[in-house]
Amino acid sequence: MSIQLINQGFGGKLTKEQRKRSATGAQDALEYGVLPRVLGRQLRMAHLHVVKDAAMEVDGTSLSHGSFEILELLSHNPGIGHSRLATAIGLEKSSLVPVIVRLECLALVDRKLSPIDKRANELRITAKGRKALTRLRRYVLERDARLVSAIGMSEAEVETLNRLLKQITSADASHR
Repeated sequence: MSIQLINQGFGGKLTKEQRKRSATGAQDALEYGVLPRVLGRQLRMAHLHVVKDAAMEVDGTSLSHGSFEILELLSHNPGIGHSRLATAIGLEKSSLVPVIVRLECLALVDRKLSPIDKRANELRITAKGRKALTRLRRYVLERDARLVSAIGMSEAEVETLNRLLKQITSADASHR
């Protein structure tokens, strides 16, 4: 398979329009080439926009959206193990452990040895974690509502977007 450079902006010859803009100093618009049609880029840019100010604070400690996801999953899946939790949030187990340790130090999560498999731990949300989760959940849902309102999406459009994004993540998981 060959890849053609459509826009010669990477060291190639300038187009007539690029030369004209350069001569007049008009740099008001940036040319994006194929980027607006690249789904992965649009998803990345949307993700960056959504999480840019998503840090949440609990008792003076900043928590990420990922910490919220962990607490939400633990509230519905008490006793889940590290591996299943890591898979559920799309992290490697080795990347999850430091986050769990931090949440454990904050007394939001409790880790106990599994009575079934002595090599594994069971994770549970603590009472303090549930209290924090109530506030975090409210914050996340309000933030989502503000985002949807700012974009002007209907409830049906939000449902469609969520369905399509789930299709992408499901397809990605099945191709690993």
